[in-house]
Amino acid sequence: MFCDDVANLDASERSRYADLLVLIAAADGELVREEIQVLEGLMGRAMVHPEARTSIRKGLHDTHRLSNLLKNAEVQTLRFVLRDGALLAASDGDYDKREVRILKQIAKKAEISNDELKQIFDWVSNGWEWHQTASSVLNLSASEQNTLE
Repeated sequence: MFCDDVANLDASERSRYADLLVLIAAADGELVREEIQVLEGLMGRAMVHPEARTSIRKGLHDTHRLSNLLKNAEVQTLRFVLRDGALLAASDGDYDKREVRILKQIAKKAEISNDELKQIFDWVSNGWEWHQTASSVLNLSASEQNTLE
């Protein structure tokens, strides 16, 4: 995990960022271990306080908050969500149509074209391949589920 400016967003935008990621993770109706790992890592990188994470996790059961979260959101926050949300959505091995639908709504609000969104999906695929190469070189056991279909 690399450090970047997501941690420099103000506290309310970091909370919005985490809330939107939770919506993406919960969109397909199930949360698997890989999604939890990625979600927790992303919230940590964004410097979301552990106590705030507890209340944010409660959003896993309320998937109808998207329009409220998008209202008045900063474009930069939404673009961080798109980048990290695409990675999160892929972490269980594929993109669920409900996850993609949410990502497309966020992209529209963030003024990101379909072509640019596709480039983000391609970036995620390339990243998985990059990660698998290191695991292969080091003879580490990598989960079969971490290969995008």
